[in-house]
Amino acid sequence: MIMSEFGLILSIGSLFVAVVALWMVRRLRQEISDIKRERYYLEQKVKSVVPQIEATIEPLRIQVALLAQGKSVSNQLIRTGRLYHDISAKEAGEIFSADSQDAQVLWLDVRTKAEFSKRHIPGAKLIPVEDLETRYQTEVPSTVEKIFVYCAGGDRSRLACDFLSRHGFGNLYHIKDGLQAWSGRTEGNEAGALIQIASKSKPINQIGATISTLVY
Repeated sequence: MIMSEFGLILSIGSLFVAVVALWMVRRLRQEISDIKRERYYLEQKVKSVVPQIEATIEPLRIQVALLAQGKSVSNQLIRTGRLYHDISAKEAGEIFSADSQDAQVLWLDVRTKAEFSKRHIPGAKLIPVEDLETRYQTEVPSTVEKIFVYCAGGDRSRLACDFLSRHGFGNLYHIKDGLQAWSGRTEGNEAGALIQIASKSKPINQIGATISTLVY
C-alpha cells in the first residue's frame, strides 16, 4: 500500500518535472528564435548603412570634382547636400521675366517634340529626356551660369537633373511643378489656337448686342 502510494507520488513528480522541462525547452527555443531574428534585423541595418553613407557622400564628391575642374558650385547645394536646386514654376517665371534675354541662362525642355510644338517657354531648347545621354555633351553648354530644366509635371525633369548633375553640371534649377503650373509667356501651336478662339468670340458679342437692341 505504502509502496503503491510512493510510486504514484514519484510518477506525478516525474510528470511535473517533465512538463516543467518541456516548458523550459520551448521557452529556450523561442528565445533563441528571437535572438536569431534580432540578429538578422541588425545585420540588415548594418548592410544598409554603407549605401546610406555612400548616398550622403556622393553629392559632396561630385561637388568637389566640379570645384577641382574650376567650376562654381552653389554654397546652398553644398550645405544641403543636394546636386541641384528645386524651384517652383512661379519662381522660375519671375526669373524668366528678368533674365529672358540673358545668354548665360539656358531653358531646357525635356519633353517630347510633339509636346514642345504645342507649347513651350520662349527660347527653350528641346532635348527629350531619353536623348540626353547621347546629346548633352554637344548640345548642353557647360559655360552657362544657370540651366532651368522643365517638363510637363516635374518627373522627367527630375530624372534629367539627376543625370546632368552626375555628368559635370552644378548649375541646375529643377522646375518641380513643370509647365502645367507655368503662368508666364509661352510659344507654340496651342498658343495660336487660343488666339483663334478669342477672335471668334467677336461675332457672338455682336449677336448679343443685336438681341439687346431688339428687346429694347
